Amino acid sequence: LSYEMGAGEIVYALVARGATVFVEHTRSTGNFQQVTRTILDKFEHASDGQHSYTYDNHLFHISVDQGLIFLAMTTADFERRIAFAFLEDVRESFLSKYAHVMATAVAYEMNRTYAGELERKIDFYTTNPQADKLRRVQGEVAEVKQVMVDNIERILDRGDKIELLVDKAEDLTEQATKFKKSGSELKAKMWWSQCKLQVVICGGIAAVLFTIILSATRCFGQC
Repeated sequence: LSYEMGAGEIVYALVARGATVFVEHTRSTGNFQQVTRTILDKFEHASDGQHSYTYDNHLFHISVDQGLIFLAMTTADFERRIAFAFLEDVRESFLSKYAHVMATAVAYEMNRTYAGELERKIDFYTTNPQADKLRRVQGEVAEVKQVMVDNIERILDRGDKIELLVDKAEDLTEQATKFKKSGSELKAKMWWSQCKLQVVICGGIAAVLFTIILSATRCFGQC
């Protein structure tokens, strides 16, 4: 697993029917789409309800509603209550827009029109403290505590287990920032070194000139 753990977050989310994905969004890279497709195959005929599964250091939260699968992949330290609040928000928003076309929808049909909203919801539920407070007040996820977390291997065939790899895109930005900072520090050190060298050179020249002038003054006085 290639992933720098920090504060809990939603890594990846999608809406699908069986293995047909209508919309998905992630800010990371890795093979978790492949892992997710394996999971979706197992939920093609699942009954309505909520499920949570562990997979390596991540959790897959799934809400099934009339054959539609709403999935959120999170880090292990992300609150399940908030994850299911996120899925409920996505479910309500998605069905309000596309319920009338779901019977004929094809793969990735909503990616162009809904991926942006899915991204905004991921950001909100990951970073905004009001996300948890709001759902607590509304009481829309009171039943989430009854959802048991099971190991994903319980629903996968023996040969379906895939090593989960996730790389945060932000890691590249962080590395670039560190590189820039190191370059700035090195540049500052070089500038100070040059200043010190110039001071030494100027001091040496001044000492030589002073010696020459002093010698010339003594010579003039004696002559």
